Amino acid sequence: MVKKFIYFGLIVAVLCSCSYSVYSNAYPHLKKVAIRPFENRSTEFEIGDIIYNELVKQFQEDGRLKLVTQQPDCVIEGTILKWEEDVYSYDSWNNVQDYMLRLTCSVVFTDLINNQIIYENKNLVLTEPYAVSSASTAKCRSKEEAIDELVSQLFKNIVQNSLETW
Repeated sequence: MVKKFIYFGLIVAVLCSCSYSVYSNAYPHLKKVAIRPFENRSTEFEIGDIIYNELVKQFQEDGRLKLVTQQPDCVIEGTILKWEEDVYSYDSWNNVQDYMLRLTCSVVFTDLINNQIIYENKNLVLTEPYAVSSASTAKCRSKEEAIDELVSQLFKNIVQNSLETW
């Protein structure tokens, strides 16, 4: 009898947990999103395509909004204003230890159903260091990892300021 009660409790718990999500959606009417390629005003030719492709990948993995090219409920647009890669730190022998990537962009998240801007930041600055020396303490061990991390920060910034309400 006790086993049946435990099994029943486990089944109820599993079924109830299937509908639970840690994500919140402040705009439940938004189901489909279009991400427009960012206009690139920087001197780094390929960065616009890299950011666009990685941002698309982040939204696909997240799954809250379906990516579409036609008839979206909302749209994300942006402009890369500046892309910088500067020396961030040196070791004791004056060798470069870390570089700092800095992305400055403008981002707009627009609700096309209600025709309103949900989130806009005209001067969003994101930074991420990366290592070029084994003595470095930077989290990212390559420029590619640092770019991925910057795009992840961009994605989180957009989602936290638009879809999530905590």
